[in-house]
Amino acid sequence: MHFERLVIEAGAETFSLDLHRRLTIIAGVGRLEREGLITELIGALGRGRSGVHLEIASDAGARYAIFRPAGARHRVVDIDHAADVTDQFTNDGRPDVLDRAGLGPGTVRRQLCLSPGDLVTRSRHEEYILTLARVDQARLWDVAEKVRDRECHLNETAHAAGSDVEDAVVFEEIERQHHTLEQAQEAHERVRHLSFVLGAGSALIGISAAMLAGFWAAVPFLMLAIIATTASIRYWQRMEQARKDEEQALATAGANSYLAFQINRVNGLLTNDHARRQMMRAAEDHRAALAEWRVLVADIPINWAYEHAREIRDEAARLRDSLDVRNPMALTIPESEETTTELAHALLQRLLTLKSIGAGGESFPMLLDDALSDVDPSSKPGLLELLVKASAHQQIIYLTEDEDVAAWARVESMTGGLSLVEPAPPRLPQLARRESGNVAV
Repeated sequence: MHFERLVIEAGAETFSLDLHRRLTIIAGVGRLEREGLITELIGALGRGRSGVHLEIASDAGARYAIFRPAGARHRVVDIDHAADVTDQFTNDGRPDVLDRAGLGPGTVRRQLCLSPGDLVTRSRHEEYILTLARVDQARLWDVAEKVRDRECHLNETAHAAGSDVEDAVVFEEIERQHHTLEQAQEAHERVRHLSFVLGAGSALIGISAAMLAGFWAAVPFLMLAIIATTASIRYWQRMEQARKDEEQALATAGANSYLAFQINRVNGLLTNDHARRQMMRAAEDHRAALAEWRVLVADIPINWAYEHAREIRDEAARLRDSLDVRNPMALTIPESEETTTELAHALLQRLLTLKSIGAGGESFPMLLDDALSDVDPSSKPGLLELLVKASAHQQIIYLTEDEDVAAWARVESMTGGLSLVEPAPPRLPQLARRESGNVAV
């Protein structure tokens, strides 16, 4: 199965994204934009929200359009035969392609999406096992359960608000930038008032001193007035920078940014102050639990730990029982070099899993969330070529803000074997909206 087109409506605005049959590189997208797009793609396959429409094609060649109009029945249409086939995909009254394929909503993102932390080679696998095995196991799994419980609570809170977990990230970014702006405004007002008093007072005293004792007697007071004015200007500049940062959080690249579109949709949820506060509180609790996890094991993904729990416990028991290890907590982890061959093997293994993950052996696309961002630049071209070859049999969608990947894709897209989607220049989206009503990515 592969994606053909994603369309999202939010009020009067529409976001449209066409996807290549083989490999699509979506470049120039930051973390929030990547999370949002991945959520929409996966959610559109499941019990997605209203306003998100998706066109897909099965391995057998059948093409379907999943319509989720606001305030109307969600439907699935067989495009080639112009027939309503909603009943074939319905679960509890709502179309759900994932349920029909036998994929659970709780694990599907982890199955379809690959991030840098998931691209674990054999050497890193061993390093992760040793790192986790060295930690007190009762403490490790207690913190892991806390993270999972708070993640579940965050999901439930978001669902109750008619939103997604990723929206909480957007909320936090808006709140953080707005709080910074408010602090800058308050500081500017204090300094402006103080500088006005000091500047005016110093100027008056300086003039009086100049009249009574000559010019040089007034110099210290004039310097104080200049310093006060300079400080006021500096704080004004800080306030303006904070204002620009907030505007960037609200519309990173203007109308051509998915983040701006996403925030326009989220703004409707901000009117429900109670729901917003609940989501923010749940997000803060989840973030605190994740911070506690990272203190224990740094950047090792918690889902990876659960998937390899038996190996971790076995290794912990071996370290505890070994006669040669007096203090297993004092072990150091050796540095291991990750080769291109190992990374290629990890990519191919995930692709192989997705090639027949659905019911009846149906394949699903692989979503790469800037997966090669931590890879040595010299290794990236070879791995990207591997993705091009693999995409001949399975769709791959690569979302990235890595300029190395974007530069490579600009050249390779000329062959037609892949498509590159980049943010348009600021002037282009305005033209696109006037002509078609769609906003380019």
